[in-house]
Amino acid sequence: MTANVVHTKELFSSLDEAWSELLTNVVSTDATIINSVPFEDSWTIAQIATHVTKSNKAIVQGLNMEGTPAERNPEEEVPNLKKTFLDFTVKFKSPEFIVPEKRDYDEAAVMDTLKKSIEQLQDIRTKVNLTAIITLPILGEVTKLELLHFVLYHTQRHIHQLKKTIKILHQKQSSKNVN
Repeated sequence: MTANVVHTKELFSSLDEAWSELLTNVVSTDATIINSVPFEDSWTIAQIATHVTKSNKAIVQGLNMEGTPAERNPEEEVPNLKKTFLDFTVKFKSPEFIVPEKRDYDEAAVMDTLKKSIEQLQDIRTKVNLTAIITLPILGEVTKLELLHFVLYHTQRHIHQLKKTIKILHQKQSSKNVN
């Protein structure tokens, strides 16, 4: 169990850094482009933030589930999760329950719900047995520790998407100002 405490501290630190970077990118974006579509079949900045919020809320539900003791290394699937979610050449189709609606979002509401979902994860991560295994429709059998790693890699993936989206939207905005 001592090894998990060390990994947990590193994981929590990495999560906090990723969440901070995510929030900074969303909040520092010009409000006029938060609902702008960068290119066809792409999400807006508000939709990316909403997707992460919906995913975070689903993870909180998973972490609250009753688990069974892991009879394997509770971090066994971490390398696979990392490899899968940090491969930016692969495009995923999100499960329907975490797909954001196509609509204009209120920037303050988006930020508020995103922050609350992060606070819920920060709160619960220290209150549950992270070595317990649960079964989820999307991920199958997973430990709660692996679930938090999923949150990290999922967040990092969307930070990458967010930065790319912001760059494209700023370029579009600059070209409009030139013309």
